[in-house]
Amino acid sequence: MAMAIPIMMVVGAAVSAVGAVRQAQAQAGAARYNAQIAEQNSQIATAQGNAAAEAQSRDAQRKMGAMVASYGAAGVDVSSGSPADVLADSARSAALDNLTIRYNSKLRAMGFDQQAALDRSTADNADTAGYINATSSLLQGAGKAFGSGGFGGGTGNVNTT
Repeated sequence: MAMAIPIMMVVGAAVSAVGAVRQAQAQAGAARYNAQIAEQNSQIATAQGNAAAEAQSRDAQRKMGAMVASYGAAGVDVSSGSPADVLADSARSAALDNLTIRYNSKLRAMGFDQQAALDRSTADNADTAGYINATSSLLQGAGKAFGSGGFGGGTGNVNTT
């Protein structure tokens, strides 16, 4: 009976260690999955930004074309004066809008990339913590088992009263 208690302590420590590793693996797996999702979201944000910028560019070209057609229908010369200034200003505004769309999509993508990096770091930390916790469980269990007297440590006396 005296030997059974230390053995149960060691087995309990081993089970606890395995549990710590499994828990860490689950946490790390979830964090790695989140990192993959964030990376996909980054790619999606970039693609959406590119598509929005292209759509804005096409829309701006259509509007400028309509302006030129309206000026032409009214007999206005668009190569100089106020009509040329209006067209040039419209072109600058359209270019700025396009750059803003691209910039904002890059910011969104960068946010997702940073989240992915954080999630990968969380996964690595979970792996490390799992092994540290497992080692701690094993050392504590061994210390208790040897301290109980069952493996040559302690007093070796079991008080049954």
